[in-house]
Amino acid sequence: MTCKPFLQPVYKSNKRGGITLAANSGDGYTVGIDWTTAWPYTSNYQVGYNIYFSTNRDAVFSELPKYVSILQTDKTASIIELTPGETYWFAVRAFQYDPSWYDLSLLPDGIPGLKIYPDSILSHDITDTDLSIPLVNASSFPSYGVVLVGTELIRYSSKSGNNLIVASINDRGFLDSNIRLHNVDGYDGYYYESPIIRFFVGLEDDNEIVDQETCKFVYPNYAYTVTDGYRVVATDILTTDLTASDQEMADFPAYDYSGYHRTDPVMIVQGACVGSYIGGEEYCADSNGGVGQQVRGIPLNDQAARREEVLLNTTGEPCVLIRRQRTGIRCSCFMQNIEYPEARCPLCYGSGYSLGFEQFFNPRRSDGKILVRFDPTTDDLKADDDGMESEFSPTAWTLVYPTIKDRDLIVRYDQDGMREFMYECISVIRNKLFLSESGSQKLTLQRIRKTDTYNQIRIIDDTSTIPTSKTTSIGFLRGVSGLLIPHTHTVKINEHIVALAQINELTSVSQGHNHEIISGIITNILGHTHTITL
Repeated sequence: MTCKPFLQPVYKSNKRGGITLAANSGDGYTVGIDWTTAWPYTSNYQVGYNIYFSTNRDAVFSELPKYVSILQTDKTASIIELTPGETYWFAVRAFQYDPSWYDLSLLPDGIPGLKIYPDSILSHDITDTDLSIPLVNASSFPSYGVVLVGTELIRYSSKSGNNLIVASINDRGFLDSNIRLHNVDGYDGYYYESPIIRFFVGLEDDNEIVDQETCKFVYPNYAYTVTDGYRVVATDILTTDLTASDQEMADFPAYDYSGYHRTDPVMIVQGACVGSYIGGEEYCADSNGGVGQQVRGIPLNDQAARREEVLLNTTGEPCVLIRRQRTGIRCSCFMQNIEYPEARCPLCYGSGYSLGFEQFFNPRRSDGKILVRFDPTTDDLKADDDGMESEFSPTAWTLVYPTIKDRDLIVRYDQDGMREFMYECISVIRNKLFLSESGSQKLTLQRIRKTDTYNQIRIIDDTSTIPTSKTTSIGFLRGVSGLLIPHTHTVKINEHIVALAQINELTSVSQGHNHEIISGIITNILGHTHTITL
């Protein structure tokens, strides 16, 4: 409530009263506020600070104080448990009071460091001479204090059950307020006032200063709400879903290189296998393989894929494919006030998802790599204002399986097996064979600098001849309404791995996320982690 100027707290002559700052804390739920120090107008009085906030600019003060700060030195507070994405208006009013009226330390605790004002309603009507104020529930009220009933201030000296006991009639109409009767519906004999009985908020200043702030998630906090969890992006709306194509082509039969097919794929490509054929029908009516049996050869699409695989076995290069996530849980660097993630984020490597990338292990090869044929490309070293810059944008092609999409990464290796450079896929050209079946993929790639964040992605270069899949321990991810979702991840292990400390890679994606393994330790992501044993 406001009061006469001489009863208000005072400020230094060069200071304005009220809030000075409202700043988003970045966790989506908290806003920190600062305000100006005030001093009591009367020396024997003390000062407190009423904290107001609302989602409605015009209702900041009419909604009454949400919290009260009674600390004499600290002029800051953190308002927690706000709604993510919501915009709030904050205000602070200093007030003074005589310590003999009440003890603010007896008020109920609110959020850490702040108190709250108790309130209740009358259990039955009272007259203008009653010295007992019956409340529906008086348990949260201090043992003595001042309450506002309608427009009348009433000072009570004790409690008896749910009744506030007034020592004398002189404590009715406290601080020259009007003594009135009070009905449970708020009627006081003249007007209908609020029926809510509130603890007295002190002799406030009347500043109207309001500061605005929005609750936002900023790096490195993940955007989580109880209502919708981590808001997993479940549908990829940017690229074509070729999952069905991958599933169909993943197990096309490998070329057998036996019998009339010979064991040297170069002879087949050169046409040296005179009298043989690729595909067609197998067996005949009088064959040794089965009298009276005639078996149709494999489909044309599979034949095309196996021929391409034969060609790649001689001209292709084994490369590691790192697939970019396009669905999943948003990374903590993906903020509400920007449309793009942080380019050099160490958690998602600029993908916008946690962790953002997953290594593809080719089931058709023991080393887990894919075969890519790089076309001849100009390797140019140019000088610009920033220094020397390598320009190398090759084109390449590979099998229709696995599907490679724009922004996926390919790691190329030198002849000695060392990493050459990492390449980002800039565009993909796909062709169609008969019956809408997919053919090979033509890629346009861009060499990535050695200093780029992508080079920090942990991958396994070679699963060797006997790759092993390991399953992590069960972890629990917070879902909608705080429900814990049990899940595991899989990890590919090289046969030469003999100790956990040798494992440095990414796990598979599960429940919209994956983890980074650093020296055998699975990193904590989204508030949980896993363990792995050899």
